[in-house]
Amino acid sequence: MKKMIIAVLIIILIPVLYVGGFILYGTLTKFKPAAMETVEVVGNNAKPLTDSVITFMTWNIGYGGLGAETDFFYDSGKMVTTPEAWVKKYVAGIEQTVKENSDADFIFIQEADRKGKRSWNNDEVAGIAAQVPDHNYAFAVNYDVKYLPFPYLDPIGRVYGGLLSLGKYKPTECTRIALPGIPEWPKKVFYLERCLMLQRYPLASGKELVIINTHFEAYDDGGVKKEQMALTKKLMLAEYNKGNYVVLGGDWNIAPPDFDIHKWEKVKLLDALYTLKNDANYIPGWHYASDNNTPSNRKNDHAYDPKTTYTTVIDYFFVSPNIEVQEVKGIDAKFKYSDHNPVRMRIRLK
Repeated sequence: MKKMIIAVLIIILIPVLYVGGFILYGTLTKFKPAAMETVEVVGNNAKPLTDSVITFMTWNIGYGGLGAETDFFYDSGKMVTTPEAWVKKYVAGIEQTVKENSDADFIFIQEADRKGKRSWNNDEVAGIAAQVPDHNYAFAVNYDVKYLPFPYLDPIGRVYGGLLSLGKYKPTECTRIALPGIPEWPKKVFYLERCLMLQRYPLASGKELVIINTHFEAYDDGGVKKEQMALTKKLMLAEYNKGNYVVLGGDWNIAPPDFDIHKWEKVKLLDALYTLKNDANYIPGWHYASDNNTPSNRKNDHAYDPKTTYTTVIDYFFVSPNIEVQEVKGIDAKFKYSDHNPVRMRIRLK
């Protein structure tokens, strides 16, 4: 009987020690960025921005691990670690797609890994930057976890990724701006530290073009996202009130206000990630720029199938009133290399 009791205690204690030990380790090694940090800009292109017509592309590349064949456990799927051969294929496709869009003046990338188990330690920042050698680039970390111990049978492990911004011009400022995070403990110990990456470009008029790469909160009921967007709104208004031009782009994790969230619905969804819509009066007089006829994101509960997969629009831009949006167009890549499709935009500074 005594041996049985000891065996039962050991069975109980192992997961307790496993979880408790990694929570302690995660707490001690927690990534704690400052509210604002300068980000290094890499590259030798120092030419000034002189054209009033400017092109952008934004793309969440899903860390090279969420191509068409995958599902994902955090989105009601089963997969945690994508096979290495698949990741290599997706990363190669991502690099080729960026190369094909090298004419864009600015390229915003979200979920770019530099190392980590989930991406098989591919330095996606270096790989993408190599495809557009005439672009400078900057990388802002938003996910730095030494070891993520969940799920137990296939831990995510090391994660090191973030936002990547590439541009044909040299900014006078490149800053990582911390966004409010989730409050739940111990989840926040292993979670992202989301941020904006702001870059500033002087113009001949004496004004500045301020561009912001973002990836807002996904897995919440909308409350944290509202806090993040409130901080971003304050920041953008301050720039516009100086007379500057402002462009925000990236993965909003919420549909634009004029998009029909049921447009490509296959089954009824209750997930806030897909049922919420953005605020039409977020900043009065400013403009959302989205392609509502081309899906930019798919649900990852099963491998992509155009007949059964829910798709939506959550990747787009937001511009100040002194900017004319000439065109915004999603690239229908069939989610071949990521669970997001790229989106391009052309603007004119008034």
